[in-house]
Amino acid sequence: MAGRPIGLELDAAGLHFVSFDLRAVRICEDAIRRGSLYNACAWLEVSPAVLTGTRFDVVLFAPARWESKARVFELIDAAFEKMTIQGRFLLAGRRNAGVESYRNRLKAVFGRVETVTSKSGFRVYRSNKRAPATGAHPVDAKHVFEVADLPGGPFTFEAAAGVFSSRGLDAGTRILIETAEVRPGDRVLDLGCGYGAIGIAAAKQAREVQLLDTSLLAVRFTRRNIVRNGLANARVGLSDGFEAVAGRVFDLILCNAPTHDGAATARRIVQGAAMHLRSKGRLTVVAMRPGMYLKQMKRAFDTVDRLESRQAYTVLCARDAKSAIPAA
Repeated sequence: MAGRPIGLELDAAGLHFVSFDLRAVRICEDAIRRGSLYNACAWLEVSPAVLTGTRFDVVLFAPARWESKARVFELIDAAFEKMTIQGRFLLAGRRNAGVESYRNRLKAVFGRVETVTSKSGFRVYRSNKRAPATGAHPVDAKHVFEVADLPGGPFTFEAAAGVFSSRGLDAGTRILIETAEVRPGDRVLDLGCGYGAIGIAAAKQAREVQLLDTSLLAVRFTRRNIVRNGLANARVGLSDGFEAVAGRVFDLILCNAPTHDGAATARRIVQGAAMHLRSKGRLTVVAMRPGMYLKQMKRAFDTVDRLESRQAYTVLCARDAKSAIPAA
């Protein structure tokens, strides 16, 4: 299954695909429809633990290569609690992507682990649940930290493994917050908000801020952080790209731009931003490899400026979208 599956139940009730990522769930839903799998369903949830009344006979888990170790451990633990006695857990991954540490966690949780496949750096491990309780210490994947030296600060953030840079403010986010020009009358969109640092900082200066992310886990922590920081002019929504703000326009769109997803993602972000900006609206992004964003911004906007370059990050600001919507 594509995306980030975190649980699969195989029993008389059918197959249950579980992921906290909206795109992954939709991929599953599409596969279910195309395959006419009438005994299957896809769940958008942060963990299999929330599926009340459900027990797993088999769990299949292939962690994403960039997934945090603590998040993988947390999901292994949660799946164990939901499994039937003699239920089977199978985990797949590459040796250079942390799979050996996952094997060690399986052994700690289940007591035993065996190798099903070991070929060309790819591993599949299996464990059986033989007792109702695990002897492994629980994983604490949540972090609370304060950032005092940003405009509008101090801020307090809560995040957890599975959300980008959950242990503290990353350099790219900091540079974007320090560099972006946020005006008092701006309606701002924080695209791919994570736990909300960029949008929350912007809300201290802007008229209102909308934050969006495709991860249910990120959206839940952003909602908590909006409350933690006492903001009444910010709200967060679950969205694949700009879909949750269809028909809306903004004065400023901010994005800590993903670069590992390639040029197609850069094109979707930039072209989508051009369609959701008012006349004279700005798109400001920070990226480690800015070339693909610079190329797309020059295609979609009349003016593109390099605002800052430091610590391997570049901040780009594009204005005057070629498809701009006139101000109301």
